[in-house]
Amino acid sequence: MTRKVAFVSGAGEGIGAAVARRFARDGIAVAVNDVDPAKARQLVDEIAASGGEAAAAPGDIADVAAVRGMIAGAVSAFGRLDIAVANAGITSWGDFFDYSPDTFDRVMGVNMRGTFFTAQAAARQMRDQGDGGRIVLTSSVAGIQAIRYLSAYSMTKAGIEMLAKNLVVELSPYGITINAIAPGATLTPRNFADDPKYDDHWNQVVPIGVMLSEDIAGAVSFLCSEDARKITGQMLVIDGGWTAISPTPDLDFVERKGE
Repeated sequence: MTRKVAFVSGAGEGIGAAVARRFARDGIAVAVNDVDPAKARQLVDEIAASGGEAAAAPGDIADVAAVRGMIAGAVSAFGRLDIAVANAGITSWGDFFDYSPDTFDRVMGVNMRGTFFTAQAAARQMRDQGDGGRIVLTSSVAGIQAIRYLSAYSMTKAGIEMLAKNLVVELSPYGITINAIAPGATLTPRNFADDPKYDDHWNQVVPIGVMLSEDIAGAVSFLCSEDARKITGQMLVIDGGWTAISPTPDLDFVERKGE
């Protein structure tokens, strides 16, 4: 069998890193992207030490030329591209009344622009190869249910879900599936950086408890597997049941930022 190759953006830590590790464990070669080159190289070394294949693809996902170069680099390193996970994103908390244009442009650039052009670059390569592929986009439960202080971020995540639906029309003729995942509260370094009591706060309101990054990686692995070959244009919610009831925990850490 031809070895499969995956590109994962935002894979220096958290969900992206878990996805890259899961792919490597499944025998898939992985191009690891992160805006921090050191984090990308660290994960590549970890995967190599465990017997997997990986290459670093550092760069800012909001830079379209850089994204196209990363995909080309993955193909150069491994010969092809079968899977792309557009996972890179930033969480941007803020009061709507005080939200700045610069902050708005950055979250749109990373989350929407970066996701769109990662999918485009990957799909172009898969189309040229002629034997299909899998693309997974990272949305969020914030794109489904309103959460205070996440107005701009939530816009991007709802848009990502619609992108997955819309691209079915253009990608299906080439055998490329396109789906999105919507993680709920997940224990990641980024979330703990925002709220040091993240697990305590969210475990109070998530019916079966907050997610680990590995829980999300398992869902991505499924969507990229042969078992999911007829699943496309969908969004898979992995949230411990939170969207069924949607309570919001204490978010006073946002209000304290201005003190």
